[in-house]
Amino acid sequence: MDITLERILSLLPKKDDGKFVRGAKKNFAMSLGYDSGDIVSMWINGSSASYHGKLHEISDKYNVSVEWLKGETDIREKLIAKSDEQLLDSELIMRLCKLTPEELQQVDAFVQGLLAAR
Repeated sequence: MDITLERILSLLPKKDDGKFVRGAKKNFAMSLGYDSGDIVSMWINGSSASYHGKLHEISDKYNVSVEWLKGETDIREKLIAKSDEQLLDSELIMRLCKLTPEELQQVDAFVQGLLAAR
């Protein structure tokens, strides 16, 4: 089970024995627009990975960051509510931070070329 699914499942209420509270899978799935909790069971048994397309929706509904869901950070909560444009900006910045200095120089040269062409 990947970290994304583990973190999604951690959002569902569980009993002391670690089993899901009755109706938790159904309620979670329905909050995302599914008809039943069967989809959560499919995620668990590996027959579907459709949760990858629901990360932003899960993030919004359960006040957790997409980065946390993906396992990119241990900071669970969204720090501030962001618009779609701000989300794109922050995702772009996160990607840029992962580049090597040489790759950043290439990106900078490309951006300068785009700006000069305006």
